[in-house]
Amino acid sequence: MESLHVQTADLRMHYLQEGTGEPVVFLHGFPETSYEWRKQFPALAGDYALFAPDTRGFGGTDKPGVRVNRTMLAQDIVNFMDALDIERAAVVAHDWGGIIAFKLAIDWPERVSRLAMLDTLCTVWAPAGAHGYWFKAEPLPEEFFAAHHRGFIESIFTGGSEPPLPGRPQSPWPSARPNPNATPWATSEDIEEYARAFADPLSHFHAISYYRYGLPFHRVVEDASAPHGERYESLSERDVAGMWLHPEGLEQHPNFGDSHDYGPEDRHKTFEAPVLWMFGQYMAGRIGTEGAEREHAIPRGNPFVDQFSRYFPDLRVRRVNAGHFFPEEAPDVTNEALQAFLGGAL
Repeated sequence: MESLHVQTADLRMHYLQEGTGEPVVFLHGFPETSYEWRKQFPALAGDYALFAPDTRGFGGTDKPGVRVNRTMLAQDIVNFMDALDIERAAVVAHDWGGIIAFKLAIDWPERVSRLAMLDTLCTVWAPAGAHGYWFKAEPLPEEFFAAHHRGFIESIFTGGSEPPLPGRPQSPWPSARPNPNATPWATSEDIEEYARAFADPLSHFHAISYYRYGLPFHRVVEDASAPHGERYESLSERDVAGMWLHPEGLEQHPNFGDSHDYGPEDRHKTFEAPVLWMFGQYMAGRIGTEGAEREHAIPRGNPFVDQFSRYFPDLRVRRVNAGHFFPEEAPDVTNEALQAFLGGAL
């Protein structure tokens, strides 16, 4: 696996590369980097040419310190592919990488042959994702990452940190000390790699920008007189921050149950090529009123899960008996599904 850099139209991007064959582009999640895919490359490189860039603001890629939006981040991947003469590729994406990959596929479908969405989303934010509200509550995220960036990495990947992270409203992540009896998937080397990468204050800036400005929340209101029977009410960062700072807590805010949409301009587009959606078992209780009992059924029944079948007519689903970071926690199951999907057997 080679660690390389390429100059794109406006960024110098770091990426990992291995293998030969049809190209596959991997997009990492937050707070990860291309290092996330270290357990997928050895399993897939015998059949494919694999490319995993660090996205704008993370790892070894440029950190220009400007506000981002989804179109900018998807254009970065188009530019990355152009710089490497990749005309069309399969895309595998996790978490925030999936948000970018969705925008890439929905606006540049000719560049994406098939799409694997791993524990991610399209345009509908799930209310349970409390951090989506917290990121808009300036200056709490700035102060938190400045003081606790290493503890954040430790806690996200191991379930606790020493000292523990602060509680609400300073942080949306549970405050806990490490459990000496736990056996988390992340090794000390993994923690050091991610902590080193996220120590840069410019990475904090970009992480906040991704969530604060890249995900502009809108309320979706049924309206028979509007196109497609719905209209969209934009919420400012201050509006969303007010939900997080509600005196009785986020969950008591009257709009907490809404499934906010951050891409209303895309709500009635579709991506026609094959799509695989994989999600962790921890989501089993949230996947709607249909499909909850059948392991590989397409979930339906609430705005979050319904977004996948709406955007992707050629959709298949796999539930993984692991947590959010299953590409790293459960690589064998992940690799088996990806190998079958990329090869057209799933």
